[in-house]
Amino acid sequence: MNLPPERFDAELVRTVLEAYYAHGIAEAVVVLDPQGIIVGWPKSAQELLGYTEEEAVGQPISRIFTPADLQRKIDVYELEVARKDGYAEDDRWHLRKDGTRAWVTGTLSAVRDASGTIRGFVKIMRDRTDLRTKMEHLEKDLRDREGEAQRVQLFLHTLGHELRNPLSPLTMATTLLAARETSPASVQAIAIIHRQIAVLKGLADDLMDLARGEHAGFELALERVHLQRLLLDAVGDMQSAARQKQVTLVPVLQEVPIYIDADRRRLLQVALNLLGNAIKYTHPGGQVFLKAVEEVHEVAIRVEDTGIGISAEMLPKIFDFFTQDAAARKMAPGGLGVGLGLVRQIVEAHHGSVGARSAGQEKGSEFTVRLPLVARGNSPLRAAG
Repeated sequence: MNLPPERFDAELVRTVLEAYYAHGIAEAVVVLDPQGIIVGWPKSAQELLGYTEEEAVGQPISRIFTPADLQRKIDVYELEVARKDGYAEDDRWHLRKDGTRAWVTGTLSAVRDASGTIRGFVKIMRDRTDLRTKMEHLEKDLRDREGEAQRVQLFLHTLGHELRNPLSPLTMATTLLAARETSPASVQAIAIIHRQIAVLKGLADDLMDLARGEHAGFELALERVHLQRLLLDAVGDMQSAARQKQVTLVPVLQEVPIYIDADRRRLLQVALNLLGNAIKYTHPGGQVFLKAVEEVHEVAIRVEDTGIGISAEMLPKIFDFFTQDAAARKMAPGGLGVGLGLVRQIVEAHHGSVGARSAGQEKGSEFTVRLPLVARGNSPLRAAG
C-alpha cells in the first residue's frame, strides 16, 4: 500500500528498522559492501554464528562458509548471482565460531542506488538447524530401512529358492508311488502329499515373487490379451476347488471381446489369486462371481463372494504384505499373507488399480481390478488367448 507523502514518517521507519536490526531474533540481517566484506553485523547474527560485531566487521563473508563450499567457490558464486539477478537464495551449512555448523536458509540481495550502481548486499539468514537435523535423521532412518528391506528381500528370495529345490524330486517320487500303490488308503495318502506339495510350491513362488517385485519390480512380457478367454481359463482352473468346497463359481463376462495389453501369466496369477481367496473364504453353499465389463477407458474386473467378509479395521490394509484378517486365519489357517500384496504389485505394474469393499464380517467381499483398455484402432501386439 502506498502512503501519501504527508503520512510517510521517515523517522519512524528508520527507528523501526534500527530496532529490528539491533534486536531482531528470527532473522540475522548482515550488511556487506560491494566486495562482499561485512560492514554490518547485528546481535542476531552473533547469536546465530557466535562472532561478535568486532570479530565479524571487516571480514569477508566467505569466513562463515564451510571448507567444502569454499573449495567449490560457493561464496563467490552467491555474490555473482546476486549481482546479476538481484538476489541469490542461501540454503546451506554455515560455520559457527566454535567450529560447529548451522543450517541457514535465506537470501543475499544486491542493493543499488538510483543510477543502478551496487552499493552493497544484504544477507538475511534464518537458523533452521533443528529442521535440517531432523531431515538428516529421517534420511538416515530411510537409508537404514532400505538396507533392511534389501536384506529381507534377499532372505525371502533365498528361502523361496531353497523351498523349491526339493519339490521337483518329491513330485516325481509321489508320481512314481501313485503308479505303484493303488489301494484306497495309499491313493488317499498320495493325494494329500500332492496337495501339500502344491501348497509348498505356491508359498515358494509367492516368496520369490515378493522379493522380485519389491526389489526391482516385475518384468512384464506384454502382449495383446483377449480378456474373457483368460478369465474363463482361470474359472476352469478353479472349478475343482470350488466344487470341493461346495461353492458355486459363476462367470458373468461382457459378450463383446475386451482386449488389453498385459502380461498374460501375471494377469492370470491375479485372477487365480482373487478367485482362490474368494472360494477359500466362502462357506459351503455360497457363491463367487467373476465379472468383467468395459467402463469408459478401462476394464473393471470384479470378484464378488458371499463369504466371511472383511472387518472395517482390516479393509484399509488388506493389500499389505504379511497381513491376514483374524477371521480369515481361523477359517483357513496357513499361508503367508502375501497374495493380495502381489496382486496389487502386478496390477500397478500394468498401470492399473485394485480395491476392496465389504459391508463387514459375514457380509461378503468385492475386489475390483481396473486396467487400461487398448484404444480401438491401435496396432496390435502379438495376439494371445
